[in-house]
Amino acid sequence: MSFSGDLEHLPIVDVIQLMHSTRNSGILHISGRKGESQLVFKKGYIVGASHLNNGIRIGDILVSHGAITEDTLQEALGIQHTPGGHRQPLIVTLLDRGMVEERDAYAALRSLIELTLIEVLTWRKGMFTLEASDETTNDEFKYYPNEIQREINVDVQGILMDALRIFDEKVRDGEITIEDENEVGDDITADLLGLDAIDQLERKIPGVYQGLADPNGTTARPSAKKGVSVVRQLNDFIAGLPLLTTPQSVARSVLQFVNELLPRALILVARDNEAIADRACGIQTSFGNGVDEPLGFHIPLGQPSLLQQALRTGRIYCGPCADDIIDTYLYRKIGAPSDASVLILPVKRHNKTLFLIYADFGKQELQPVPVELLDMLAEQATLRMETIH
Repeated sequence: MSFSGDLEHLPIVDVIQLMHSTRNSGILHISGRKGESQLVFKKGYIVGASHLNNGIRIGDILVSHGAITEDTLQEALGIQHTPGGHRQPLIVTLLDRGMVEERDAYAALRSLIELTLIEVLTWRKGMFTLEASDETTNDEFKYYPNEIQREINVDVQGILMDALRIFDEKVRDGEITIEDENEVGDDITADLLGLDAIDQLERKIPGVYQGLADPNGTTARPSAKKGVSVVRQLNDFIAGLPLLTTPQSVARSVLQFVNELLPRALILVARDNEAIADRACGIQTSFGNGVDEPLGFHIPLGQPSLLQQALRTGRIYCGPCADDIIDTYLYRKIGAPSDASVLILPVKRHNKTLFLIYADFGKQELQPVPVELLDMLAEQATLRMETIH
């Protein structure tokens, strides 16, 4: 699964937090007018980075910090390119052969990631592509994260706090500038950021980044918010999941999240060969006026339909609806939307679909639906369901 976005509309910090909070593996490609950088994730932790400046690499940072010599670096690079061998990241090669101390390897990788993050934070325009998969392949990282037996994992929460703080300080002091539409800012370098003193940095959580806070300590409602990017909304939703202690509360929160994207949304509780219409948004009351009371009508699912398919497979559906069951048993109760496109999102518990969210645009104009993000939402809701007794 992958999705792309524009840096003008989806803050890259939110996307990074999303990889961390969903514990996903894969590569985040960030491209701008200067070039492209990548961050590599394994189960929510950053295990590698590629800075757009080819002069800033993990080996060069290790040498500049005095952690290894130039001869050691060249020896490790030679091992990496040995014919027939399975290429691992340079830092893993160095660790496996005892060529570098783990503490120094961690500090160097952290420096490289921080350099990459701060560079990207200066970009106003650009695109990102998130390849959320256990398998990662590109020119810089020709390996599979799930096959690495030893790696240095950098915690996203801590590195974001440091990167954001350094970035704010450098902008304030005029040492770096944020590029505008007609100008590209100066390259970010290790000397400019003072990363040789990274261990002495004071860590502070910027208040605007709520997803960095401990989920058990936040009082934010786990639902979407108007005027906030969908990625940030999803981060907030995931952060609030530990606060939900019943299947009903999870279902209601998923309903409210979906309703921020589609004007009409309805919980359908799965029962053998039928679905029971529970709470809804935007059906009995107007869009944006909260959750309706349970509707209570039944939809038989003994015959093939989009609802039966989602119930059986547990897979999200978003597309045109030409379905006799939905026409006869659902639209007769709530009315048909102006556009035939619908969303059907299943949430499971113990490998069995517990409820479906049906949603459409009602009488409003059809809008793009972030299916990949909603798929992540369903996955996280399912994981929460598994822990509720």
